[in-house]
Amino acid sequence: MLLPVFMLCSLIVMGLDLVGPDLVFGGMTAIFAVSGIISVRDAAAGFSNTGVLTVVVLYLVAEGVSQTGCLDLAFNAILGRSHTVFWAQVRMMIPVMITSAFLNNTPIVALMIPILISWGRRCGISPKKLLIPMSFATVLGGTCTIIGTSTNLVVSGLQQEKYGATDPSKVFGFFTITPYGVPYAIWGMAYILIFSRWLLPGDEMSNDLTSGLLVPAESKVVGKTAKAAGLTDGKVAITAISKGQRPSVQYTPDTVIHAGDTIYVSGSVHAVEQLARNYNLVLLTSDDDTGLHTSPSSSVLGAAAGDVEEGFDLAATDDANSTLLQVHISKSSNLIGQSIKQVGFRGRFNAAVIAIKRAKAVQPGRIGDIVIQARDVLVLSTGQGFDPTTPDFTGNFERLVYLDEALAREFTTSMRVGKKSKEAGKTIAEVGLRGINGLYLFEIVRANGDRLKAVDHDTVLQEKDILWFAGDLDGVVYLMKYTSLEQMQADQVAKLQTDIIYRRLVQVVVSQHGLADKKLKDARFRQTYGAAVLGVHRSGQPIAGDIREIPLKTGDVLVVEAGPEFINNFKNNRAFSLISEVPNSSPMKRNKMWIALLLTIAMVSTQIIGSAINNEFVHLWPAAMLTVGLMLAFKCLSAEQARNAVEWDVYICIAFAFAVSTAMEKTKLALAIAELFVALSRAIGGQVASLSCIYLVTALLSELLTNNAAAAIMFPIASSVADQLGVDINIMSVAVMLGGSAGWILPYSYQCNLMVYAAGKYKTKDFVKIGSPYHVWLFAGVILILGSGNKWHIPLIASMIFTALVILIPVAYEYFLTDTQKLALSEKTSRLTSKLPKGPGTTDWFNGSSKVNLLRNLGKNSNNAKDIDN
Repeated sequence: MLLPVFMLCSLIVMGLDLVGPDLVFGGMTAIFAVSGIISVRDAAAGFSNTGVLTVVVLYLVAEGVSQTGCLDLAFNAILGRSHTVFWAQVRMMIPVMITSAFLNNTPIVALMIPILISWGRRCGISPKKLLIPMSFATVLGGTCTIIGTSTNLVVSGLQQEKYGATDPSKVFGFFTITPYGVPYAIWGMAYILIFSRWLLPGDEMSNDLTSGLLVPAESKVVGKTAKAAGLTDGKVAITAISKGQRPSVQYTPDTVIHAGDTIYVSGSVHAVEQLARNYNLVLLTSDDDTGLHTSPSSSVLGAAAGDVEEGFDLAATDDANSTLLQVHISKSSNLIGQSIKQVGFRGRFNAAVIAIKRAKAVQPGRIGDIVIQARDVLVLSTGQGFDPTTPDFTGNFERLVYLDEALAREFTTSMRVGKKSKEAGKTIAEVGLRGINGLYLFEIVRANGDRLKAVDHDTVLQEKDILWFAGDLDGVVYLMKYTSLEQMQADQVAKLQTDIIYRRLVQVVVSQHGLADKKLKDARFRQTYGAAVLGVHRSGQPIAGDIREIPLKTGDVLVVEAGPEFINNFKNNRAFSLISEVPNSSPMKRNKMWIALLLTIAMVSTQIIGSAINNEFVHLWPAAMLTVGLMLAFKCLSAEQARNAVEWDVYICIAFAFAVSTAMEKTKLALAIAELFVALSRAIGGQVASLSCIYLVTALLSELLTNNAAAAIMFPIASSVADQLGVDINIMSVAVMLGGSAGWILPYSYQCNLMVYAAGKYKTKDFVKIGSPYHVWLFAGVILILGSGNKWHIPLIASMIFTALVILIPVAYEYFLTDTQKLALSEKTSRLTSKLPKGPGTTDWFNGSSKVNLLRNLGKNSNNAKDIDN
């Protein structure tokens, strides 16, 4: 009687995250061993189980592939360009699922997070629409082969331990799970494609702000139509153009833009600010004190604009140190009931209002005359003296979000378009260097000395071009890892004596001693410190020019590439006041890429051959061990990287879980629970009911515990149920594998979910919202898939046909309908979806009402309509 209570208490402790599952299972194992329930050999058996050891070694294989840049190059090439959430998810999920079937999903998620964030920004798609689907896709893909997830290997190891000696047919092969995992994965992907546009959040910042952009005489758009100037190819939509003091008129593609015009655009603050910078436009604020003229219908109140002769004070947006942020008016704010002009934002908060968003209705008139209400969303442009910590500010505003963190001018670094660079001959937009999160291309220097200060999206890169970027550390790392551009300091880096597999990026702060007022060249930085400087940060300002010729100042922050000995050798050096390593910044070993790829393919091939001849060719564990050994020998990764790649807590948890599973069998607890399942299954309908129940209970446990813990606890119960009901143990184990991977509702239930939860800045309710119905959807699929038994081809074909229809319907809409038909369908869709609740940043499958307005403006011009659809 005490054992069930003890087990229940342990489950509660793990479910509440009071103690990690590895420690809980370790403590349980110790108690079981001391009390004599299991032997010491049984307690330690999990640590020597080949399935568990295989999990450990596969972490190293995935790290070796990741360190050579193989996956990031492949994914960047496959992803390409996409302008809708639907097609972005299609292009992302399919290759991710295929890859995660053969590599551990944790390193794939770690690799894909920065790629998807940057790709989403470039495509104008919120990363929140991509990261949860990517996490789910890695889990779904992992259910397709035995090595796809550690859960599969744990269950197969437990099954081999129990049945392998007496019945070899009950030993899992590489593709035993595939006939059931593939339709499960396809069925799961269909749900994401259909429902995620309603269930996934968008960015916290508003994406439908209507703002005013003043056209000064020096702007490059003067005298051109919007299309000719390239304004229609970005992430904002032009809604109207105001000619001087006249009311704004509806925009048409043939409207010629003149100096003094005000262009009204709808889009996110990031996109509007980027547009203003690229085309020398002025983003107007409430300080300009001009009313918003008759603007197209919108629930957003934008900054007003007038003509240039009135001499507006534009200092708020011209200040290089200004910052954009979004705030919500709190319910207790004393600003409620006052107009923006009465509040005096500039004098009171040192900020100017750029736009206001109000959920219900349009409030026409001057932005300064708009009366503030509770829950209004304000976008502010702040000055140098702005302080968000003052009682006055915190008492009136809540939910502060900095909107221009991605455009922060931190480190300055330069890259060269070399002979082998794939970027040569392509435009900035084509190579994806526009809109990268945390990175800003502010200048290009041609080989003939010409300098392009304002870099257009359609600027064609030429060989030997020098590209100057400003951005944060993530942006610098992105340039180093995910482009084929050459680092300007490549000659200095090549002279470093430390092997590339041991190098990493390090931040150093220049002190007043040693390097201050000296040039890097004069200080002989590489020879003295054994490191090469890649970027410089100085008070947030871009520093163009040869880094070696720039006199350093006290407080400058340098990003250097160095070996592991750099920090130890110079942490007490007077030249630096602070030294810190940049995490996960080891340079890619691209010259080892094909070696790592071929070794991985060879490892997988040994398992495919074994499945083909229906006999084990080479066991997966020694095959993986040999693969890792060769990767280390060929320097695809270092020994330190190999050690850090292993999730040791996962290894310990799985090993101790084997002991807990053994204790459940020896105490007959598993049998007692199994008899309850048997009785319930017989009452409901036999074998299919038993499979469904086992899957459902395992899935629910995986939400509360870790996936491996849930599988280890449920396997002895599932095997007893299978033995009593005569269910094929392989299919029963598949039910446990699928259920163990079904952690959809809570971000803490699966490590991949936890990784994207932090990176995407999600809330727990975001997972609950999409994950709860996902369980129901997949449970319905499991009943059909596992209920088919050996006729697995039926649900496979059915799921493929259904998902194909989900994908082909938008294809038919895109390429086979005329513009008139699209307009009619979009109007109907808009009327239907307007009744559905939508979160911020939600994007319709057919782009709903926004596309209706744009198609109306474009008329029947098929080429322009095509631009909008794309």
